[in-house]
Order: sequence, then structure tokens, then C-alpha cells
Amino acid sequence: MKTQINTTRPHVRTMWVVHAALMATAAFWLFAGEAHAQVSFAAEGRVGVTVPQGDLSDRGAETGITLGAELQGNFHPNLTAYLGLSRHAFGCESGCALGSNPTSTGLGAGLKYLFHSPGDVHVWGRGGIIADRLSAHGLTNDRGLGFEVGMGADLPVASRLYLVPSLGFTSHDVGSTFTARFFTLGVGAHYHIN
Repeated sequence: MKTQINTTRPHVRTMWVVHAALMATAAFWLFAGEAHAQVSFAAEGRVGVTVPQGDLSDRGAETGITLGAELQGNFHPNLTAYLGLSRHAFGCESGCALGSNPTSTGLGAGLKYLFHSPGDVHVWGRGGIIADRLSAHGLTNDRGLGFEVGMGADLPVASRLYLVPSLGFTSHDVGSTFTARFFTLGVGAHYHIN
């Protein structure tokens, strides 16, 4: 069965996403230019598990794999801005209403706040906006706006390298009547470039 999910105003949403991404990138680099002496940058990659909720779970989506990569800028000892890419895959056995191999892919930008640092460990919370697209065999849709929140810790393993366990929640629109929601549980590697 082929399913078509359309938003009511795809052009308006696409333009809003493009403008939001451009403004976030401009703010990221402008702030970095002004605070050059205090700024440090890091790159992070992660892998984990997705756990579908709500509409995804109701349509037969099952646990899958998540991958992500980010560039982060520290502008304050406790505040970090991030810009990243992610791919969240879901399992889908026969009879799944989404079609085979459903994935949510897109861009995200937001802030990460370090709220506790016992010793070398940095415990943090984060939140941001995302523009993701859900795709599967037989499923088409426009990029939907949403949000992500999470928490975790940076655990030192070498001079500039940290192991990063994390827990997150993501929600984004897939159409006027469908919202993709899921938890992620993962681990990453965080490297301070400077």
C-alpha cells in the first residue's frame, strides 16, 4: 500500500526552515567571531537506539538504530551551541503501515548547558529545533519542524576526548495529522578541537 502524507503549506515551511537554519548558522559564527579568545570548538559523533512512541508506534514502527554528528562551539564555560545532522532508523516487520525501512533524517541546532561537574565529568542538558523528514518505501512527505531535548554526561577518556552517554526525546511533524516521536539512548565520542 502506497501512502502519501502532505503538509498543507510545504513552501512556507521549507522557507521557514531555511531561514531558521541560516539565522542559527549566522549567530553561531558571529558570536564565535566576537568571543574568539574564549571560544573552543568540538566535534561529536554518536550511535544509539531509537524507541518509537505515539503515531510511529501505532503504525507498527519498532526499535532501530540512530546515528548523529555535530559541530559544537563553547562560548561560555557552561553554555555550548550545536549544529548537527542525524539519521534515526526504525524496524518495521510485515504489516507495518509505514512501509519498509522508515527513517527520520534531518538537521538540528540548539544549546547545551553544563549544570554539574563533579570532578572531570560534565553533566548536561540540551534542547533545540530540528527540521526532519520521515521516509520509507511507499511514504513521502515534506520536511517537518520539531524539537529535541536530552541529557547526558561527558566522561574524559584522554586529553581532549570524551565518552558521551545520552538520553534524548525527539518530536517532529510529518503531516497535518501525524507526528513522529521517539526516544534515543546512545553513546558518542566528543573531541575538543581547540
